[in-house]
Amino acid sequence: MFRTSLSFKINLAIVIVLGLVLGGATWLNVLAQNRQAVENTKTQARILSKTLTNIIRIDMEGRCQKDVMKVIRMMGQFQDIETIRIFNADGMIMHSAEPGEIGKEVDELVYNVFTSPDRSKPFKSEERGHRSFCMVEVMYNEPKCHTCHDPQKEIVGVLEVCLSMAQTERHIRQNARFMAASTVMSLLLVTGAISFLLHRMVNRPVRELAETMKEVERGNLNVRSRVGGNDELGRLARSFNSMIARLDETSREVERLHREQMMRAERLASIGEMAASVAHEIKNPLAGLAGAAQVLAQGFGPDDPRTPVVQEMLKLIDRLDKTIRDLLSFARESVPNWQQANLNDVVEESVFFVDREEGGAREQVDLDLDPNVPEIPMDPQQIQQVLLNLILNARHAVGSRGRVTVRTRARPTVAGEDGPSGDGWVEVVVEDEGPGIPAEKLVEIFKPFYTTKNQGTGLGLPICRKIVEAHGGKMHVESRVGVGSKFYVWLPTERREEAA
Repeated sequence: MFRTSLSFKINLAIVIVLGLVLGGATWLNVLAQNRQAVENTKTQARILSKTLTNIIRIDMEGRCQKDVMKVIRMMGQFQDIETIRIFNADGMIMHSAEPGEIGKEVDELVYNVFTSPDRSKPFKSEERGHRSFCMVEVMYNEPKCHTCHDPQKEIVGVLEVCLSMAQTERHIRQNARFMAASTVMSLLLVTGAISFLLHRMVNRPVRELAETMKEVERGNLNVRSRVGGNDELGRLARSFNSMIARLDETSREVERLHREQMMRAERLASIGEMAASVAHEIKNPLAGLAGAAQVLAQGFGPDDPRTPVVQEMLKLIDRLDKTIRDLLSFARESVPNWQQANLNDVVEESVFFVDREEGGAREQVDLDLDPNVPEIPMDPQQIQQVLLNLILNARHAVGSRGRVTVRTRARPTVAGEDGPSGDGWVEVVVEDEGPGIPAEKLVEIFKPFYTTKNQGTGLGLPICRKIVEAHGGKMHVESRVGVGSKFYVWLPTERREEAA
């Protein structure tokens, strides 16, 4: 939990960046100090060697060899001066700050430097376990030296001066330790300060927002975040509070609509039960009335003035009987009798029945059936009822001259706002060239008892939608006034849970 917190991640990132920056700066500083110390030591070695050479020349001109020895021993007592010696061209030490070295040969490194053409530069020596920088100064046999030295000799002596860096290196190490400790302390102080600021400015507001979100998840839409300020978190809190307020308002509206729908559903259920009961009570007497009217019609001659009245009675009885049958069908639960069937076969049978009932369907209805439509789980009788209703409505809309087209398609997916989502669907479209449906009436056509036909019951399309939804499908309509209408039916290729 701690390692996944935002504060820990920010602190870790800052510590890493600061550690790299301060550590790199410390390392570069130590390198710079070391480089500067080396250059200073080399410069001091040059100056000291030149100075001693001049002093020795002056003393030698006065033939004061004792003064030369005195100067060498006195200078050798200084802390940073490690070696002062004079050796001859053969490498034999003639004078030294350490008397025990007189008569011995100089180190091979020193002699090699003396004999090299690059002897005028300081060189590094680690003879005593630490770094030292040395200089060799050649004292040539000038004419004023001939009184004491053989004129045939080119060189009367070589001065070697070595300055120790031990003390300087100790200071550099101490400084490096101090800078490292300062870096660690700086990191700790910065980390502590950032942790405190993050806690005050980020952690606490974020925790407050998280608690508010948990309350909203529990269903409490009256809670509000108390995070203030004009920074990003403050603006986020205000936006979050505004969102909760809108969500609360929407939730109340949804609850109100849900209550209204429940009340409407209860009223419809009650009306449906009552209508079904009344329909059952009316159905049998209505059959008796129809039989009596038919007997009367058979007893009257074609010229009898009572014959048209009886025929009108029979039409009204048929219309009332159809209304009762539709009402019973709408009130009855649509439970499909599932079986695998081909939608193309159901379409062709539906057109056949329409042609047998009204005639002319074969000539007026165009079929565009996709042979790749697979067999799907359905109740063929119920789907045929849907198609019969849609095709009959389309024929009534176009009259005797218009065209009706029925298409089927296999669709892996169906896109569109009003279309179903998911994989595996078949589609049937009933398209007509009728007058079309005005936009304000499109939202009404699936409501029970809504009809624009004089002899309609207003239950055909609601029954169709109920059957399609019982199959796990959907219905959709598109219409343009003066162009025509398209009714879409989408059915799944596999049974859905809601249709099972």
